[in-house]
Amino acid sequence: MELGGCRVLVTRPAEQAGPLAAALREAGATPLLYPTVTVGEPPDWAPFDAAFATLRPGDWIVFTSPSAVRLAVARLRRIGHFSAVASSAIAAVGPGTAAALAAEGLTAAVVPEVGQRHQEGLATAMDGVGAGTRVIFPRALGGRDVLESQLTARGAAVQTVPVSETRPCALSPLPEFDAAIFASPSALRALVDRWGAGALAGRVAVAIGPVTAAAMSAAGVTPSGVAEDPTQDGVVRALSAAWAARPRSP
Repeated sequence: MELGGCRVLVTRPAEQAGPLAAALREAGATPLLYPTVTVGEPPDWAPFDAAFATLRPGDWIVFTSPSAVRLAVARLRRIGHFSAVASSAIAAVGPGTAAALAAEGLTAAVVPEVGQRHQEGLATAMDGVGAGTRVIFPRALGGRDVLESQLTARGAAVQTVPVSETRPCALSPLPEFDAAIFASPSALRALVDRWGAGALAGRVAVAIGPVTAAAMSAAGVTPSGVAEDPTQDGVVRALSAAWAARPRSP
């Protein structure tokens, strides 16, 4: 097995960790579920509700995570606006988000190519969205605003509304582990804030993408690998390469 004997700390929220844990087991690793953050509803739904109450055919909706899809769809069903979404164009940051949309009966019209599955790449993939186009962007409180900035610069009317809030978990003592996977800057920060960057010293630490890798470096953690594609298979490939290249004791 590629990852035989590797104990991997999986820091994703508990409800999102299952597919990655399964992919790690298939590769021979032992996943250790250790969620450092939880993703829940925003403190105030009013901006979200107001934006979707005025949704028009031809408007775009942008999703940058499966959790944003999950929370947005649940809220839209609750307030009776879900049916209006079907007449909008939808963009998804990657295949995981597109799959979450498909599970709700929605189709992503735009998904960036491999290597471009982040906000910058999504803005580029939405090259036809410009002046006069309205875009609703449900995102986490305090999330990145790169997509909003780039689309606004092209003349689009971007309405960013909170759909979730990420909160650090109360962390139990760290188990013995050989490697750790981080799928967001917030997951990395929560662990480092509690245990310090030294907790990752001598371990393989893999980021889901360049934004998370940059957060790791800023926190004093050197990324051992960065997934080219932010899917569980892409993360496992990056971990496998980093695990194989790790320094060995003589």
